[in-house]
Amino acid sequence: MKYLTWVAVALIVFAGCKNDGGENFTVSGKITNPQSDSVYLEELSYNTPETKKLDSAKVDKDGNYTLKGSSSQQNLFMLGFKNNPTVILINDAKDIKINFDPNGFHFPEVTGSAATKELYTFIKDYFQKDSALAVTYQQLNALTEETAKDSNYVQNLQQDYTNRITALGNLLSSTINNSKNPAVVCFVLDRARGAMAPEALAGLAESAAKRFPQHAGLESFKTDLAKQANPNADYPLLNQQAPDLTMATPDGKKISISNFKGKYVLVDFWASWCAPCRQENPNVVEAYNKFKNKNFDILGVSLDDDKTAWLKAIQDDHLAWTHISDLQSPSAAASLYHFDGIPFNVLIDPQGKIIASGLRGPALEQKLNEVLQ
Repeated sequence: MKYLTWVAVALIVFAGCKNDGGENFTVSGKITNPQSDSVYLEELSYNTPETKKLDSAKVDKDGNYTLKGSSSQQNLFMLGFKNNPTVILINDAKDIKINFDPNGFHFPEVTGSAATKELYTFIKDYFQKDSALAVTYQQLNALTEETAKDSNYVQNLQQDYTNRITALGNLLSSTINNSKNPAVVCFVLDRARGAMAPEALAGLAESAAKRFPQHAGLESFKTDLAKQANPNADYPLLNQQAPDLTMATPDGKKISISNFKGKYVLVDFWASWCAPCRQENPNVVEAYNKFKNKNFDILGVSLDDDKTAWLKAIQDDHLAWTHISDLQSPSAAASLYHFDGIPFNVLIDPQGKIIASGLRGPALEQKLNEVLQ
């Protein structure tokens, strides 16, 4: 993985990720195998994918460069070539030196910026843990009918997967809680989206915002993540008739949400590749088993585009309700039901009206107890 992968992840996140004490700063260093004779310094934007160009400079014959930037507070910046960002850096010092090779698997050599060093320490650790998690996930997906008969092997693999998810979550929460650099915290909060439960992530963002009370970026994260943790607060379809959605079951039968009219139905949007979805599935299974005989049902709507992975996850997680998917990416379900992340769900009453959304953990059982008395 090149730096570009990590820079691309950051592009939509970071305007306002600042801390007092930035002002003017210089970035200089040496580039091995430069891709052109010009190098650029750009400031990342919080609200849009757009970046703000701060400076450009010629790379001399030995690969040396010097760039200047200015920011009133700590922020994240991008260093690289035109249309090819290579290094992320933080302006926590007036004189920062970064030597890098834009080709292949390399991390930059950083001098003078403790925050940038911390950022890359996190990136390395995250990449290692995330890669190990991906390998275990692939091993689970690769189970054959024969190997699945070895219950000890399967249980050990599932436990390994759970342990790796936990290790990744611990890295994210520890960095958010302990970093002294708000720009690092912003980066890690964004990486944690989709890897941690919204409620937990909102709590971490709130705590971080208290540590850096003048930090506009963290305040924005706190507000945004609080909304994600309580989607009912402004969910646009709440108390509206549920849009009808028709997709195919694994055996090709067309099923619509309207088929469930007359029952309370939880429409659960998920995917086999979504770690938080898989973590939440035991709670959904427990709720289904407790309330399935009380005029309640679940309709699983998968955002998978791989049928084999979808079917295997249904079996592995013991999801014994009806499932549908269009096996498209992106799925039509996301725009129709106004959500931008999973797991997500809506609870629809017997008249077809959405009465709750985003029910996770204990909140799901609490709501079902309330309406299914």
